[in-house]
Amino acid sequence: MKVLDQARLWFQQGKSDKVYEVDLVEVVAGQHVVNFRYGRRGAALRDGTKTPTPVPLAKARAVFDALVAEKTR
Repeated sequence: MKVLDQARLWFQQGKSDKVYEVDLVEVVAGQHVVNFRYGRRGAALRDGTKTPTPVPLAKARAVFDALVAEKTR
């Protein structure tokens, strides 16, 4: 596995202190997944994937970019 891109986002306001991490990962040549982790800073993060099965780079990049854009709005 090779991490091609990462984004680490955070939100702090009042008592809220949250993080959101996104990874674009090449699992095998030409096949990619987009994984994410989120939760309160300092606590165990929950994880998941936006691509249950590996997809080509162009599609994975689109999912990654859309997810980062959604979280930064």
